[in-house]
Amino acid sequence: MDKEFLPDSIDERIESFLRGTMTKEEEAAFKQEIRTDPELRSRAKTMAALIRGFQDTEGEREAKLIGSATQERRAVASVADKEELSQGNIRKIVRWACSIAAVFLIFISVYSERQAREMEEMLSPYYSAYSDTDISRGEVDSVVVSHLYDLFRRIPVQRNMSAIIQELEPIYNSLDSDYTFYPFANDIAWNLALAYIKDHQIDNALVILDKLKNDNPETPISAKAGELMKRLKER
Repeated sequence: MDKEFLPDSIDERIESFLRGTMTKEEEAAFKQEIRTDPELRSRAKTMAALIRGFQDTEGEREAKLIGSATQERRAVASVADKEELSQGNIRKIVRWACSIAAVFLIFISVYSERQAREMEEMLSPYYSAYSDTDISRGEVDSVVVSHLYDLFRRIPVQRNMSAIIQELEPIYNSLDSDYTFYPFANDIAWNLALAYIKDHQIDNALVILDKLKNDNPETPISAKAGELMKRLKER
């Protein structure tokens, strides 16, 4: 952007271009600046979008601004007929838009944090402790089971469940055909369900919990699965 122009002067030139009050020579020079200066082009696009009430898409705005100055002036004129937009008006709109965006981002952040806290409060009674000292040597490699327990222990303390789900899903899906992890089948199912819940995949969690409940009648794991299902459905 030409450094000899102050921001106020730049805004005035953009507004003059959009209103069609430039001379042919000024308009031609300004269009060339827009094509070669990304910062000026971005500023002009923003002002054009604000004046039109944010009704055009990004691609449409760029095409109208660079390819057809006449269409830009017509779009601005239709708004200008209803309300005279001055440089001060545009700045107020920009400040208003930025304030709304900031408030929205803060709201989303606070809401997400509250949701995560409520989720943890609901799940905390359902986490189990897993110690490597409980692993007995047998057909299953103790190193493999130790890694499995490590995955279980990470669920209560991590927010991002993607990596854990990626590891547990294929193990859970192989339980009916591969009996390597059969002694840990319920633990695998239960912890995958918890990971799904924390990842907001509630439907997937309900499927696993329902299977746990039906496959283990009159057992503590069945009772816990039924109780957690009820709480999820009441949310």
